[in-house]
Parts: sequence; C-alpha cells; structure tokens
Amino acid sequence: MPDRAPHYCATPGCPTITARRHCPAHAVAREHARPNWDVRRWYRTPRWKALRTRVLREAAYQCAACGHVCLTLEVDHVTKHHGDLTQFWDRANMQALCRSCHSRKTQLGD
Repeated sequence: MPDRAPHYCATPGCPTITARRHCPAHAVAREHARPNWDVRRWYRTPRWKALRTRVLREAAYQCAACGHVCLTLEVDHVTKHHGDLTQFWDRANMQALCRSCHSRKTQLGD
C-alpha cells in the first residue's frame, strides 16, 4: 500500500506535516491516552510478534471468517481477553481475520 500524501497532523493547531493521520508526537500521546494502554503494550513484545507469525502461518494466511487469503491479516482474540494475561497468550483463543472481518467483529462487540 503506498504512503498517503503528506498533510498536516489531524490534531487541531499542529503545524507538523506527516504522511500518517497524526504526527509522531501526537500519535504517541493519543496511544498513551487510550484506556487500555497498559494492555496494548503486550502487542509490542517479541513474544507477541512470534505468536502472531505462528497464528498466521498455521492459518495459511487465510481469513477464518470469509476465506480471503492475503499477507495483511490481523490476529484476533476469539473471546475478548479483558486484560487477562492467560487468555491473552492462549493460542486456542486466536484466529486470523482480514481487516474488514476483524473490524466488523470488533464493531459488533464479539
């Protein structure tokens, strides 16, 4: 996917030009302001990256919901972990989903 055209940061009053929605400083601030920030850091660990790769390879990069095959699948927790460390790392609680299926599932609150 090509980078977006440079534009101003979406944070009102920020003069920084960026290719993403927010400049790096505001992106970090927004991430830290999220209510589940302490749990989201688990997604940045080498352990998660290895597990994510394992899930995608075992799924042969095929979406569990629609069957679409692509390299940009997301790993979804079948049952929300709600910060439970054991459930977060449980391989049996994970599936590969394409972006649209994952977004749809998240919006439905499943």
